[in-house]
Order: sequence, then structure tokens, then C-alpha cells
Amino acid sequence: MENRTDNSYLAVDLGTLRSNVRAILSTLGENVQLIPVLKDDAYGLGAIPVAQTLCEFPEIQCFAVAHVSEGILLRSAGIDREILVMGSSLPFQIPAALQADLTLTCGRPGFLRELSAVAKERHTRAKFQLKIDIGLHRIGIEPEHLSSWIREYRECEEDLLLKGVFSHFSEADSLHKDEAEFQRFQSAVAVLEENGIPVPLKHVAASYSSEHFPQFSLDAVRCGRRLYMDRPTDPTGMIREVASWRGYLTAVSRRKKGECIGYSGKVQLKEDSMVATVSVGYGDGLNQDLFGVGAPVLVGGIRCPLLACCMDQCMVDVTTVDCKAGDEVTFFGYDGKGAFLSSQEIASLINDDEGCGLTSALSPRVARVYECGN
Repeated sequence: MENRTDNSYLAVDLGTLRSNVRAILSTLGENVQLIPVLKDDAYGLGAIPVAQTLCEFPEIQCFAVAHVSEGILLRSAGIDREILVMGSSLPFQIPAALQADLTLTCGRPGFLRELSAVAKERHTRAKFQLKIDIGLHRIGIEPEHLSSWIREYRECEEDLLLKGVFSHFSEADSLHKDEAEFQRFQSAVAVLEENGIPVPLKHVAASYSSEHFPQFSLDAVRCGRRLYMDRPTDPTGMIREVASWRGYLTAVSRRKKGECIGYSGKVQLKEDSMVATVSVGYGDGLNQDLFGVGAPVLVGGIRCPLLACCMDQCMVDVTTVDCKAGDEVTFFGYDGKGAFLSSQEIASLINDDEGCGLTSALSPRVARVYECGN
């Protein structure tokens, strides 16, 4: 902790990450790959140190990101595994993507011509995967339009290298809908193969479906959230949370019943209370909706409700805790003594996108501190 100047930090336990990866690999079939998803800076945990840790596993041969810039960042750090850019790349991004040897996604008509033109200029073959739209209607070629896509592919085939075909369920927790969309995907792959286009890798399952519906695993599963935390309901117990966000109390004061806390006096105390100020606010990525539901934080291992939020500070009711300025407060994860507050639980209080929505929102001024573990 010497020479630290941050007001809060996200402790990332790389030993726990390794354990989670081993647990996930143990659940996959013999020929099913794990593709870690490192988009949004590995959900706020830090894409480079996370990727470097995951490269310790020879079973992991491909990473997935959302944008070209994310893939280039990994390459600049020396990551040499295949990197799939899952989002739709724009023409001006293609030259840099090929320079970095990224695998791009074809998710719209005309993209292969754009990709082929740049590949031809560089005297190389551009790697890509085909995204099939089976119901999410975000990006992807719909199965009904594959005939025209195949014609485009044939025009450019000599400049391209198809590395795989993938998709994404539109409603991962609906088995009935997933089954229908899975069949759409399989039918689309069959059309490609019937037209003499071999598909070396097929994947449609992400974290949720890989946990609940292993029958959809195919050749690979893409795991983002599952690497870092257990499922939000009915947790398996195999996965531990990797990240813990901790800050510090900067003041503790006694306040009387009826006094108002925070801007515009939005919070009025219902009884005499001890109120602590914390050096964290919405400028650090603390979700303001958590204050409306009195979400808990950990102080001295005890749950204390959030009261009010400013940009750089917030207030917490610490009436039940013996504490002082300088003591740690944990917003989610494990505190310094092992008490645990699940990010999944906190996210569920505001219907957020699971706990990874909380980690992804953390700003750069929240220091990332890496604990090596085993």
C-alpha cells in the first residue's frame, strides 16, 4: 500500500481468475474451446493483465473483443493468440486491424468487398468470422440472405480466410427460444457447407447458455462474465468473484434525527445516526441508483446502507459499526478480512446487467491492483 495515491481501488485476484478458468474448462467437452471475452477492458478489470494471465493456459487459443481498438491494445502488449473482433468494423478501421492480424467479423452485406480490397493492397489474406443473425437483430447475415452473401464471398474468396461462424442468442434464459434460434444457426451452417464452404469453428453459446444449456456448446463457448463471477441466481459455487472494489472513510460524524444528508437535502435522517463520508462518488463509476434502494456496503465486515451521492464523495450510515476515518469500505467483493458482498446481489437491487455492469462502469481513477495468487 506504500506510495498509493488513489481514493479507491479495484483489487483483481488473478489467482481466483486462474481457478475459475480451470473450473470452466473442466465443464467443457473434450473438443470444446474456451474463448474468453475481454471487451470493455475485460469488464473493467484490465484487459492486458487478464489476457496475460489467461495466456498461461494452452487450451485458450482465441480471445474475443468488441472493437478493433481493443484488439490492437492487446497486440501492443504482446498477446499473440487469435483475437476476434465481434463488433462490426468500419472501413477506415480495416487497415490497422489487418496490420495487427486481427480476425474481423462479417456482419453486414458489402463488408467482404471492403475487407478484400484492403487485403489485396497488402498482399495478404484477411481473417474473418461470419456472424449469423438468428434473432437478436443487432448485426449479422440472416439465414434467408445467405445466397447473396455466398456470391459476395465467392467474388473475394482468394483474399479472405474464413476462421469460423458464430451467433448470439437473443434471450439466453429462454430454452424454448434458444432451441429455435440454435436450429436456425445450424441450418445456416448447413447451407454454407452444402455450398462447399467449410466451417472450421462454430460457436453460439456465451456465459449464461454455457452454464445452463451445454447442448449448445458446439466447438467453443464465449465466456465473459462467467470468468469473473458466478451466475446471479442459483450460483454453482464453482466460480468465485475475482474483483473487489474498496475505498476509504474520510470522515465520521454524529448526526441528529431530522438532519438532511446530501445535495438538496434529499435524504432526511429518521433517527440519530453516525454518518461516514467516503472518498468515492458517481465520478468513479458508483451507480447513483444504488442510493435510492439503500444498497449495502461493507464497513468492518458489517453491511451499512448507502445514503447520498456526490460526484467525488458519498455518505454511508455507519451507526451499527465502530469505525473511523481511514477505515476501508467495500462496495462489492471481499473486504480485507474476507467478508463478502456479491456484486451480483448489488446489481440485482437496481436490475443492472449483472455484476459485470458495475465493474465495467468504474472510471480510470479507480486504481486497478492485481493480486497474483496461484
